[in-house]
Amino acid sequence: MNVEFLLNNLRYAARRLRRSPGFTAVAILTLALGIGANVAAFTVVRAVLLNPLPYPHPEQLVRVFDDLRGSNSRDVGMSAPELWDLRDRSGVFEDLSAVWPTDADLTGADHPERIELLGTSTNYFRMLAARPQVGRLYTQNDERPGFIDGVVLSDGFWRRTFGGDPNAIGKQVRLDSDLYTIIGVMPAEFRHPGRSLASEVDAWTAAGFNAPPFPAPAQRSQRMLPGAMGRLKPGLTIAQAQARLNAFCDQLSRQYPNEYPAPARWAVRLVPVEEDLVGNMRTVLFVLFGAVAFVLLIACVNLANLLLARSAGRQREIAVRLALGAGKATLIGQLLAESILLSSISGAVAVSTLVLVKTSLLKLAPPDLPRVNEIVLSPGVLLFAFFVSILTGVIFGLVPALQTVRPNQTATLRGGAGARDRPSARSRSRAYWLPRKSLSLSCS
Repeated sequence: MNVEFLLNNLRYAARRLRRSPGFTAVAILTLALGIGANVAAFTVVRAVLLNPLPYPHPEQLVRVFDDLRGSNSRDVGMSAPELWDLRDRSGVFEDLSAVWPTDADLTGADHPERIELLGTSTNYFRMLAARPQVGRLYTQNDERPGFIDGVVLSDGFWRRTFGGDPNAIGKQVRLDSDLYTIIGVMPAEFRHPGRSLASEVDAWTAAGFNAPPFPAPAQRSQRMLPGAMGRLKPGLTIAQAQARLNAFCDQLSRQYPNEYPAPARWAVRLVPVEEDLVGNMRTVLFVLFGAVAFVLLIACVNLANLLLARSAGRQREIAVRLALGAGKATLIGQLLAESILLSSISGAVAVSTLVLVKTSLLKLAPPDLPRVNEIVLSPGVLLFAFFVSILTGVIFGLVPALQTVRPNQTATLRGGAGARDRPSARSRSRAYWLPRKSLSLSCS
C-alpha cells in the first residue's frame, strides 16, 4: 500500500512538472549544478582524506625525518649510518627504507626522456607488501654497496615507452650515464605513498648508500639521504614508537657526541605517511566541501521561493481538496513528491555529467593534489549522490508544502471565496431594487 501510494504521488508529480516545462528546466539545471558540485567535492575528499592508503595495515607506515631543534631546522636529511641504526638497533621498525625522489635522463628506449626516479633501499617493496605485474622486484638479495643493476618501471611508463610489451623485461636502459636492466613492472594501481619532484614515479631503483656516488665509507655527519619511510612493528602506536626513538636518539647522541653536539638537539620525528602525503590539503579540501555545500543551500532557498510563488496559483485547489476531506499528510506527501522527483532527476543529471567530464576536471586539479589516481565514482559516491538528492528535495520542498496546507491559509481562502460570492448577491439585490425605483419615478 505504501509503495502504491508513493508511485501514485510520483506519477502525479510527473504530470504536474510536465505542465510547467520552463519551471522544471530551470529547477533541474539549478539543482544539478549544486548537487554536481557537492558530489565532485565529496569524491575528491573521500579519495584523498577518507579512504585508507591501499597497502596492508597503512596505519603502520610512517615517514622518518631528522630535525635539529636547537636551530629550529626541520627535515635536514639523514646519513646512511643513521638509517642503519634506526633500522637495526632502535627496536621500532619492522622495515625501514630510504626514499630519494630525483629525476634522470633515460636513453635506450624508443626515444630519450626525462623521467621521475625514486631511489630506495632494497627492502622498499617488501615494506609495502607490493607485488609486480610483470617480472620481479628487487629484494635484499640484490643488496650491494652502491646502486643495484635492476630497475622497476611503473605501469604507465611501461605502456607509454614500451607499449606494454612483456619482452621489455631484460632490456637495458641508461639513467643518466648508468646502465640498468629492467627487471619488473608494477601494477597500474600501485603508487609510491609519498611526494615526488613533479609527477608520479616512473621507475624505482635501490642502493646500499655505502659506495660511489655516496661517501665510502659512509659518514655519520654527511646527511646525504632526504629521508626515510618505515613500517612500525605490529602493535606499536605512533606515540609509543616516538617515545622509543627519543630515548634511542639520546643514546646515539651520547655515543657520538662529535656528530650530534648537544646545542644542535638532534632528534628523529615520525609522521604518519597519510598525514605527510595529504599535508595542508586537508584544510583546503574541507573548506572547498563547505563552500559547495553552501552553494547547494543557496540553490535550495531559491527553489523554495519559486515553489512558494508557484503555490499561489494552487491555493484554491488545495483549499477545495482540504474542504472535501483530503488529509494534510496526503497533500504534503504529494507536494514533497514533486520536489523530490525534481532533485532526483537533477542528481542523475549531475552524476551523468561528472562521468562524462571527469577526465577534464581532473586536469584542472592542483599539481600537488595527492592520490589523484584514486579519485573515482565508486558505489560509495553514488550512494552519497542519492542521499544528497533526496535530502535536497526535502529541504527545498518541505517549507512550501507546509505553507500551502497551513490551517489559517485555508480559512483565509474560504473567507476569500465568500467575499467573491458577496458581490454577486449585491448585484442581484441592485437588480431587484432598480426596477422598483424606476417605477416610482415614472408614476411621479
